[in-house]
Amino acid sequence: METYQLIAITTGKVESLDYSKKRPMRSALNKEKFNDKMYLTHTGFTEDEQEYKDHGGPEKAVCLYSKNNYKLWENDLNVLPEYAMFGENLTAQDIDEQKIHFGDQFQLGEAIIEVSEIREPCWKIQAKYQIPDLVKRMSQSGRTGFYFRVVKEGYVNQTDDLTLIKQAEPETALTVFELNDIYYNDKKNIERLQYALNNPYLTDARKEKLQKFLNRAIKISEKNKESLS
Repeated sequence: METYQLIAITTGKVESLDYSKKRPMRSALNKEKFNDKMYLTHTGFTEDEQEYKDHGGPEKAVCLYSKNNYKLWENDLNVLPEYAMFGENLTAQDIDEQKIHFGDQFQLGEAIIEVSEIREPCWKIQAKYQIPDLVKRMSQSGRTGFYFRVVKEGYVNQTDDLTLIKQAEPETALTVFELNDIYYNDKKNIERLQYALNNPYLTDARKEKLQKFLNRAIKISEKNKESLS
């Protein structure tokens, strides 16, 4: 099975940040490497914090972003961060969202983690880097990074890498890139939405959003048919 090198494994504490002049910002966006090892629970690393309920939790316990994706922002910033650019826990040397499927399982130290959610970029990372269209560009690119749920808890060492130990079933296989493309760029595509909804590894929250898109797309399709009849 394939092993992916991790440049850094990081955690952060919620703090008040001054990146935004428009509204107060409290976030654990600025993450740093920890010393030695740390226990990974079903809700994340023991010393990692999240400010809001939509960040973290059992279905978003660990966030990963690929160092390859940093290249998307090299023309916007004078210096790119070495790791944790967007507050991710795992900065991987070379992971492609087009090759990672929901339900893929990885060994991380003693822990086992499973791909569970897309990363929805928020205004805070846009404010930090002062790139006005960062959220839009990141979303539309499909290169958002992604989240894991924790299947097995355990200690993770700073020197550990990520090893694929189980791949999602091919009959319902859905990549992170595909779901991003559907969610951000093709949300009226009935066939693609129906296929995504059949995936057994998507979170209930994601399926609810996709179902709303599907219901809306079906209504639009029916109205179009009526207007042509």
